[in-house]
Amino acid sequence: MSKVTRQILSIEDINFSKMKLEEAKASDYSKYMDMSFANYEQPDGTLSTLYFKTPLLDYMIGGLPPAKDRDGNDIEYKDESDRAKWRCYLGEAENEKKMCNKISEFQDKLIKDKGIIVGKKDEKKFELENILGETTTKEGETLYYVRFNFRVDRKTNEITTKFFVRKDGVDDEISIKNVSDFESKFRRGEFRYRLIASVSKIWKQKKTPGKYGASFTVEQMLIEMRDDITSVNAKNLFSKSQFDSEENVSSITKKIETIDMSKHIVDDDAEDADDADDAEDDSKVSKKINADDDEDEDDDDEIKPSKKSTVSVKTKTVRKKA
Repeated sequence: MSKVTRQILSIEDINFSKMKLEEAKASDYSKYMDMSFANYEQPDGTLSTLYFKTPLLDYMIGGLPPAKDRDGNDIEYKDESDRAKWRCYLGEAENEKKMCNKISEFQDKLIKDKGIIVGKKDEKKFELENILGETTTKEGETLYYVRFNFRVDRKTNEITTKFFVRKDGVDDEISIKNVSDFESKFRRGEFRYRLIASVSKIWKQKKTPGKYGASFTVEQMLIEMRDDITSVNAKNLFSKSQFDSEENVSSITKKIETIDMSKHIVDDDAEDADDADDAEDDSKVSKKINADDDEDEDDDDEIKPSKKSTVSVKTKTVRKKA
C-alpha cells in the first residue's frame, strides 16, 4: 500500500465541503464520550486527518491556563498536563479575521452535520460545545478565541508537541516537556507564534442530554521572539549593578524612553487574574464532558508541509469572564 502524503494547509485555504464527518461511536480512549475522526479529502482523493497552519499571532493575551486564581491560590488541576492547553485570541489583524471566519465555518458545519455526528434519532438531545469561544470586555467589546490542546503522552504526562524558535530564518527545535518548561522560557508579550494543528477528533458525551464538538491538537509551535521589546527587559538590565558610570544609567534610561511601552507591555497580573476566571469556567466544563482528559493518542506518520461570514473583533488586554 502506498503511503498517503498529507498536506498542511494554511487555515484560509481549507474547504470544509471536503471534510467528511462520521457518527461518534464508543472508543477505548474514553469511558465518558464517543468519538470519531474528521477526514479531509486530499488532492489525490484520499481521506486523512486535516492539518492546518495558523497565521503568525501576537502573544499578548490568552495562552496557557493560569496556575493561580485571582486571590493567589493554586487552581486545582489533576496534574500539570491538565494545563497543556492554549487559548488563542483573535484580533483585528486581517489574517486573524480570516482565521476567525474559518473557525466559524467549521462550527457551522458541525451544526449542519449534527445528525451525522450524534445520530439522527438523538439530534434533539445534544447541543454543540462551541469551538469559537466568545467573551466580552469591560468596554462591551466582543472577543473571540479558539482552544487548542498540546499533544501529551498519557503514560508519562509529558508534552510531545514539537516546539521551534526561529532566529535569523533558522528554526531550532527546543525541548518543552511540560507547562513549567514553557513558562520558564517564555513570557506573554515577548514573542509571536504560529501553530500547526490537527482536527484530532469529533466527540459526543455518552450521557443525554449532552454536548458534542471537535478538538484541535497542536502538532508543532513556532516561536519568534519580538525584537521590538527585548531591549526593555528590566530583569536582564538590572541583574547586576548599573552604577559603574553615569553614562550607563543614562544610556539605559534613553533606551527605555524611546519605546512606547503601552503598545508592548501587558499587565501580567491583571491578565492572569482574568484568565483565572476563564480557567475556572473551563475546569467546570472539562469536569462535565471530560473532553480534554481523554485525548486520543495518534500514531501518525510524519506529516509533510504543503507547497503551497466576516467577524470584526477588537483585542483588549482587560476583560471579564464570559
